[in-house]
Amino acid sequence: MAMIFGGAGMALNSFLSPNAYYMYPSAGVIQWTEPYLDLSDRVEVARGTIDDRTAVIVFIGQSLSVNSVPTAYTPVNSNIDQLNIWDGKLYRAKDPLLGVNGGGPGFRGTWLLRMADKLITDGHYDRVIIVPMAVGNTRVGQWSDPGLEPYLFNRINTVGLRMRDTVLPCTAIMWGQGESDGIAGTSQAAYAASLNKVIAEFNRTFPGCPMLVAQEAYYYGNTSPAVLAAQASVVNNTTVFAGENVESIGPSGRYDNTHLNETGADQRATLAVAALMAALAS
Repeated sequence: MAMIFGGAGMALNSFLSPNAYYMYPSAGVIQWTEPYLDLSDRVEVARGTIDDRTAVIVFIGQSLSVNSVPTAYTPVNSNIDQLNIWDGKLYRAKDPLLGVNGGGPGFRGTWLLRMADKLITDGHYDRVIIVPMAVGNTRVGQWSDPGLEPYLFNRINTVGLRMRDTVLPCTAIMWGQGESDGIAGTSQAAYAASLNKVIAEFNRTFPGCPMLVAQEAYYYGNTSPAVLAAQASVVNNTTVFAGENVESIGPSGRYDNTHLNETGADQRATLAVAALMAALAS
């Protein structure tokens, strides 16, 4: 599948305005969602050569896709970088990842870095660039409504601008969210309508970049058939594909019967690699 570069069809088209890069602080609306931005131990890297052996993956969702795994993961492979969406720079990727919440004691790791490591170890790619933009404790409506605080919908355009400026292609977008809507009792129709708006915005920002939608709603031993059905309903196997089934990760893979422990993070990474490669082979 050809690489897709951001720039064409940007939703807000505010390329010359500094406000196009502004991201409303989510912590004023959603508690404990301050992004991790400590650069003291980070190494900035050059863009370098990017070809079909490089994967650039955008991760969007809620708390399972932020720094919420108890311990940091150290990858085997060194060719893993990340885009910090807050300053637009590339850094050597390490847990805690920059730009998403968590990162304090007991919340140092991610499954994202494990997935990137597996993509290289398994021979699918030589380099992986992670673009994390998830925000913990979010509902799908907060991502789909441009007028709803904390205005997360607008971040899609901002991330597109950051990737355009860094001349990064888009290999895939991975959606991992659903727990908050299960708690809120969001209906299948409402969830699907909101998620389709998110998908449409990504299509405008990265035309042709495939999006994978995970099955994800498990929360303290409960789940939401409505949310899971909605997630399945948006899959068309042309531009939107089935992502990893996070529901298959049981209590032994979750330290509080919701968030992933190290075992669960590794399980999700394996599932995500399989889902991504299946989608890209379509």
